[in-house]
Amino acid sequence: MKKFIPSVIFLLLSTMSYSQVMGISASKLASINAGTATKNQIEFEPGFGYYWATKYFDSVGKIEPLSANDDSTDVYQEMTFRITYGITDKFEAGLLIASDMSSVSLGTKYHLFTTNNFSGAVIAGGTFANESDIVAVNSGIFGKTVSLATGLAFSNEFSQKLSLDFDIQYQCLMDNKVSYSNDLFANAELAYIFKNRNQLIGGFSYTKNYHTHQYDGHQNQLLIFNVGASIRTGEMFELVFYTPIALTGSNFDRLNGFNFALTIFIN
Repeated sequence: MKKFIPSVIFLLLSTMSYSQVMGISASKLASINAGTATKNQIEFEPGFGYYWATKYFDSVGKIEPLSANDDSTDVYQEMTFRITYGITDKFEAGLLIASDMSSVSLGTKYHLFTTNNFSGAVIAGGTFANESDIVAVNSGIFGKTVSLATGLAFSNEFSQKLSLDFDIQYQCLMDNKVSYSNDLFANAELAYIFKNRNQLIGGFSYTKNYHTHQYDGHQNQLLIFNVGASIRTGEMFELVFYTPIALTGSNFDRLNGFNFALTIFIN
């Protein structure tokens, strides 16, 4: 029988993720960059992700069918809204909320340094959910499942056309005020910039969950290849779309799907 944590599925929903630091700006797909939103500028971003799976990675990474029935399929979908504000030239804060009000995330980013073409930032935030996939009986509003995360984000511009963003994050996930898992996330993406600041983007996302719950104890892990593009349609709009491809993992659905987001810049 397959075994995985449904809430971790949201990792694949990129900017719609339940895990990691959410609500802050990014310049590529799933990775966080070291830059912050322009001072006094608002970024408003509706996003949508849709995924399905007919197979899963078992505890040793072997690909298995979800069930004996060939038509068995798991489907995951989510729509969210992100609002990020540039408070200063080096500091931003933001909010990401699910369209069904099932979760809300708060995030911050502070730019630390820029040396030549290399820059770094510190990020931190939390997610609060009013639904639980971990404990069967729970109560509260935006307090059933809570995650607190922090990490570092870096960016490097190799040339005017080639750039790299990568980040590493640590998260503590709690359910019913009990520690459930300690998690590690890493994202790295390379972008080629062409006409009108458009980008072709590819990279990897990795997550590992160390479960500490007394009724659990197993580990989840997943490696994803992200491929997509961002299209800047003017000073106010940017379209981002991509497909994450699950390469390997354990205790996790082998998902197929897509993400789409529209970023609106408001001065």
